Amino acid sequence: MRQDTLVQHKISMFVSSVLVLLLAMTATPTDTRAGEAKVQRLIFASAGIDETNRFWTTGRPHQLQNDPYLETLLDLDPKTSEFTPRLAEKWEASPDMKEWTLSLRKGVPFHFGFGEFTAKDVVHSHALMLRPETVATFAGIWRTVEEVKIIDDYTVVFRMKTPATTMPYALSRAGDLRMVSKAQWDQEGLEGFDQRPAGTGTYQYGGRQLGQSIWFERVENHWSGIRPDFKELEFRLAPEESTRLAMLLRGEAHAGDLSRELHDEALKRGMKILAASLAAEWVSVYFGGQYHVPGDPKFKADVPWNDRRVRQAMNMAINRQELQAHLFRGKGEPMYVSGMAPFLEGYNPQWAQRFDQLYGYNPTRARELLKEAGYPAGTLKAKIWSFAQLAKPEIPQLAEAVAVYFQAVGIDAALETIDVAHLARLNRSKESTCCIWPNMIALRPTEEMIRVSHTSAANNHFFESALLEKKHAELTQTVDPQARERVAREITDYLFEEFTSIPLITMFHEVAVNPKVVGGWTWPGQGAGRTTHFDLIKAAQ
Repeated sequence: MRQDTLVQHKISMFVSSVLVLLLAMTATPTDTRAGEAKVQRLIFASAGIDETNRFWTTGRPHQLQNDPYLETLLDLDPKTSEFTPRLAEKWEASPDMKEWTLSLRKGVPFHFGFGEFTAKDVVHSHALMLRPETVATFAGIWRTVEEVKIIDDYTVVFRMKTPATTMPYALSRAGDLRMVSKAQWDQEGLEGFDQRPAGTGTYQYGGRQLGQSIWFERVENHWSGIRPDFKELEFRLAPEESTRLAMLLRGEAHAGDLSRELHDEALKRGMKILAASLAAEWVSVYFGGQYHVPGDPKFKADVPWNDRRVRQAMNMAINRQELQAHLFRGKGEPMYVSGMAPFLEGYNPQWAQRFDQLYGYNPTRARELLKEAGYPAGTLKAKIWSFAQLAKPEIPQLAEAVAVYFQAVGIDAALETIDVAHLARLNRSKESTCCIWPNMIALRPTEEMIRVSHTSAANNHFFESALLEKKHAELTQTVDPQARERVAREITDYLFEEFTSIPLITMFHEVAVNPKVVGGWTWPGQGAGRTTHFDLIKAAQ
């Protein structure tokens, strides 16, 4: 078989195997009177979530399960992703960006009768982010807060140790600081919170069945004036791709994550594909063990991809056009540095002109680089991690494709399935040296992207060096826009020149829905958990 058709063949075989399972399946919508939602409980089929109600112990993607019932201080406009009022009506920063004053909304009730939301609940919610077990994506930001000072019941000030230019992002629906009730904590403690957490959202917590689902009930007369069309909402766990498609076709779910290779079949069977408002998701492959800060005890000198030539070779082994055409169905936009888009600080338009020469698909040059680095054909072994996770349906197929491309240039690549929670733990503890893995991550401000991915204070530790540590520290202390752009450009140019990852494309997040149940849905794609604004899902009429 020709090398340039290997991935297409594997994708076709996968789709064919799924279709055999689905030939007899048909959607079974329920007839109801005009003007009513066709179902009382809207079911969203998801690849998986962290099965905990403790928002401070879960990563940003898993905030999906908190979006319906735990609100943030700021919101994201569902069409533009601009920061808008939510539990905070107004916010402003001091000139040095170290103090952020928020004016809170009055008259917001907590679920289950736990009283009104006030400043004390902001202090309490932030304190949860400081607990020893906290592993939330933004924990590094919340630990730089010197004080959350209460001015009065409806005014709080976040006093930061360093300038916090990305504070609105962290406080918004894109972040992970969820507002919960201090009164509930005082009365019931952690045990009561675990059983029935009180939030302020348009849905309230209903319950969960471990390994199966989590569900919510609509809040009537919500403070926002929003009344979801569906009385109940359920996230039902279904890690297997074929299972989620089957659930949609059988009417057992009404919306869900599907890889784009299954979109055509879903469309043929009467489903509809909805897309987020913005292309806000980056798709890349990462190298484990890139801990290049001098003296880091986790650094292992014998990791092959410590060598820049190996990282470049692995980039040149990947046929991005083929991946985009077949795995992502022709969708997506070019990306030249992982996590960077033209509207972000530090973006360099010259990357596009140099990308094909340095990164473009060139198996011959890839083999030459590997040989120069001391790895002739068959001598370099690489383990590729694959996992299933909500809002990232392409990961298993992408991992398989990467393995195929590596094998074609003489890399002995093997796939290994890993639980995504275990992968996150290995990343946090810098124990991922053995492996390479693909991921899909929501775009975020440049400073925050660098903090999360490329500093010793990060959760991910994708690639670290003394230069990145120094320049990130400089960026966090810089307020002037022109000076920030200069420092950010130094950082991102370095990431480009060092081949610190394998950047692929940026994508619009998409979901499949049954149009006889779901009439429409607007969400920005940049919220924590990708799929957000469940209260804006419109019932089909």
